[in-house]
Amino acid sequence: MSYKPRTLFGLIEDINTSLFLPHIQRPFVWEEEQMLRLFDSLMRNYPIQTLLFWRTKDEIKARKFMEEAEWDPDLSDFYEPNVSKSGAEKVFVLDGQQRMQTLYAIFRGAILSESGVRLEAYFDVTSGDKMTDTGLLHQIKFSNEPLPLPWYRVANLLGAHAQRNAEELADELNESLDALNASKPVEQRDTEEVRRSREKRVRRNMSQLISLLREERHFWVQQLDGVADKFPYKTVLDIFVRVNSGGTKLDASDLMFAAMKEGWGEIEEAIEETTELLNGANLQFDKTFPLKCLLVAHGRGAEASAEKFTGADGEKLLTDMEASWERAEHAFQELRDFLANDLKIFADKVIRSYTSFIPLFDYLYQNPKPKEADRALMRGYHYKAQLFGWYSQSTDTVVNALHGIVGKPCPGGFPIDDVKAYFAGRSSQGELKKHQLTETRLRFILLNLVYVDQMGTSPFDVKYKGNEPHVDHIYPRHASLTKLGLPSSEVNHLGNYRFVGATDNIRKRGELPASYFSRLKHSGVDIRKHLLLDSFSADPSQLAFDEDNYRKFRDERLEAIWQIANTIVNPENSKVAT
Repeated sequence: MSYKPRTLFGLIEDINTSLFLPHIQRPFVWEEEQMLRLFDSLMRNYPIQTLLFWRTKDEIKARKFMEEAEWDPDLSDFYEPNVSKSGAEKVFVLDGQQRMQTLYAIFRGAILSESGVRLEAYFDVTSGDKMTDTGLLHQIKFSNEPLPLPWYRVANLLGAHAQRNAEELADELNESLDALNASKPVEQRDTEEVRRSREKRVRRNMSQLISLLREERHFWVQQLDGVADKFPYKTVLDIFVRVNSGGTKLDASDLMFAAMKEGWGEIEEAIEETTELLNGANLQFDKTFPLKCLLVAHGRGAEASAEKFTGADGEKLLTDMEASWERAEHAFQELRDFLANDLKIFADKVIRSYTSFIPLFDYLYQNPKPKEADRALMRGYHYKAQLFGWYSQSTDTVVNALHGIVGKPCPGGFPIDDVKAYFAGRSSQGELKKHQLTETRLRFILLNLVYVDQMGTSPFDVKYKGNEPHVDHIYPRHASLTKLGLPSSEVNHLGNYRFVGATDNIRKRGELPASYFSRLKHSGVDIRKHLLLDSFSADPSQLAFDEDNYRKFRDERLEAIWQIANTIVNPENSKVAT
């Protein structure tokens, strides 16, 4: 096993030539905010976790990194059969995919917008002196067109400016910035002090960027050598699971328990049992979640730290928690029942933020046994939070603000209008609109919502992982692209998506819809839960494989999905919530 420093330039050069992802790796899941935080950490010279690689010649399915990072891609497009075969030497990333894909996108590639537009990274070379509301010092923007100074195209460091040194680049940028300053009216020009300060930041920023790329001191790689040493697939798989699923790692809650046990000896056991209760439906809550719920309910804020449980104030907090534990336990049980019975959530794929459940606990703690109409509003809140990314940034700030809205007796029911008003103040959406149904990254949540409504349960409610549903095209993707000549934006469309079991999806292959659904119907399968439209369900032969029939079916089915989603996501606008 080797452990050595690497340059970022060398790592990027290795990507998709000798460095790949194993098939056991999940897709790229980092939000844009996490990407920006990684860049900011590196610019501050903060250390990042060691990367873990595995060198092997085994027959392991190899996947390429994305040249343009996208969310919810078709992973089958990125597999490399020649690299995957036995005898082909390759290096797999076991731990570090999210970081490396982020760095590749920033320094060489791009990200794709939801509409499929390529966005490249631009860095504000003058940043570093003022912190944003999200806690960042160094600013990155992704843009589909060149940005003017002080924005610098980061990919130039590996392209047009690959042979330039930091001092030369800083001098050139400062000269251009000085020229821009000189072109302003006299009264708007920077003072000499401001100009000198800006010049220093530019020099420091460009020096750090070049250092990140070219010096062997920022990135450390631990490599398991399965060619020279014995690291069989079974052993590596165990290592991978431990590294990516927790293993013996400590999380924030473990650090807090040490400070809590003197005040309440049974707290860790209570928290572990609660976490197990919430995770009974294949979810991934960690022990920090119930701790944050308790802190919020007791008015101490969502920020989880050991300091809150020390000193006289910490002792009082623990005493209060222990005294009211029965009440909290009932609220956790009600939250679990709400997840399982009302939301029917059984998979991470339909959750974009676990933090969004803290205000639901906070509400149940103060308002136990909500009526059916209130649960409909709670359900609407949940879907809004997931679909609109209400918790994509500054999550503790959001939770603390909502505590003032939901963390008190609410005789009028769940205060969805006040919650929406808060997010409107943060320039966030409050109601689902029809045009949003076609946003690709939301398809799992929206499809699950529809299937729960139609079937009374989630297709993700499975015990065996291999039975989890796939997103399937009703009109086959490949045939629609090649034979009908439709653009991908029309084929990869919610009106054409359904869930299908993994095994059935493999058997289906590229069978045309009229034949496939007629066969299912004759076998006694209820195809309406998939098609949603009575006319097509009664006569699947109407699913003729031509452009006009496809668009008719897709658009009518999208309208049916909209009617379901609008009722569930926007219950405050319907009679359900009265």
